[in-house]
Amino acid sequence: MLLRGLKRAGRFGARMENNETQSVREVAAVDVGPAPLAAASFRLVRRMFGLPAALPTQIEVPERLAFHRPPSKRPSAYLITFVLFVVLPSIASAIYLAFIASDQYVAETRFAVKQAQFDTDRVKSDLSKLASGSIPSLADQNVYIIANYIRSRAIVDDVGKALDLRQIFRRPEADFWARLKDGATKEELVDYWNEMVRTYVDGPSAIVTVEAKAFRPEDALALSRAIIAASEKLANEVSARARNDTMKWAEDEVRRAEGKVETALANLREYRDSEGYIDPVSAATSTSKLLLQTMAEKIKLQSDYFVASRAMSPEAPTVVTLKTRLQSLDDQINQLKSKLTGNSPEGATIAASLVKFESLELQRQFAEKLYQLAQDSLERARIKAERQNIYVEVFVPPGLPEYARYPERLALSLLIPLGLLIVWGIFAFTAAAVDDHRY
Repeated sequence: MLLRGLKRAGRFGARMENNETQSVREVAAVDVGPAPLAAASFRLVRRMFGLPAALPTQIEVPERLAFHRPPSKRPSAYLITFVLFVVLPSIASAIYLAFIASDQYVAETRFAVKQAQFDTDRVKSDLSKLASGSIPSLADQNVYIIANYIRSRAIVDDVGKALDLRQIFRRPEADFWARLKDGATKEELVDYWNEMVRTYVDGPSAIVTVEAKAFRPEDALALSRAIIAASEKLANEVSARARNDTMKWAEDEVRRAEGKVETALANLREYRDSEGYIDPVSAATSTSKLLLQTMAEKIKLQSDYFVASRAMSPEAPTVVTLKTRLQSLDDQINQLKSKLTGNSPEGATIAASLVKFESLELQRQFAEKLYQLAQDSLERARIKAERQNIYVEVFVPPGLPEYARYPERLALSLLIPLGLLIVWGIFAFTAAAVDDHRY
């Protein structure tokens, strides 16, 4: 009876054990439906601290009771990476910012690039654009020329002639991370210059803001003053180059026109020396007047000779004298006519000389006209060159800084851990998602 009772008790216990196991399985199979992001975060936190990723779905009954030493749990990969990539860098950055980072002083200056002479045509053009509803150009190109020069290697070379940049950027006050490295190349010095000197151009107002950082207040002030001096020098060079380019063409045109005038005058001088006429036009005019007077005198003398020949004998002294005078006038008239248009014993006629003289005179007048136009063009080029002169007007001069603006210790101490946590969280969630889809 006792044995039969024990067997019944064993069968009852087995049935109870199976029922409990089935109940646990049913509870574990129920999906309570948490949000996907919360579930993923829950699984990620449990994996960081080595906990099971889910509730047990089966109760295992040990076959025999025994006392075993619990196995040691190793930290998960998520916890290790969190410590290595978030906690330790954040602590290191906080220690660096609090005890190692050196102070950096900033000297700020602001200036504008203006033209020496006000351009009324441009103002009229801008007003017409505003009247038509369009917006005129904001910042002039010269402003961006100066701004890009400040960020270029050229200003490093120019400022380096007055200041020892390597010594300024390697002061004993500078820490190992912020200072210029020893033996830096020219390109590395330019990159470091762009980190220490910031330039900003305000488009609507065309104002250039320059911030120069250094490890000593006097060094920051010296850098700002050197930048202003180099910018003014560049503005003068740009103005001189534009003025020379504008004036060069006009001056060349004036020289060419002047050469043509000198050539025309030399040809006229040679012609006058060879022909013997100062002005063939005046000579032809005077010869024509003399010819007309001689012909008028001949007509009058012919009238007197006709009357005398009718009243007197042909051998009368008066008739002979009049005849002789008529013959002389005829010779003189023939001589004047031949001198004007026909063959002359003296050489070329006035008509032939007049053709060549008029050609040379036309060349002289044309050359003088070109010379006058070239002079007018030179004057306009000079006015335009004066309008192209630019200069740097500093309205906020640099001052000696009294406190260190950089580094921003509190802001960086908060932003660095936050940034590291965001980056680590992105990679950790990605790895967790991959693990969940793997099984």
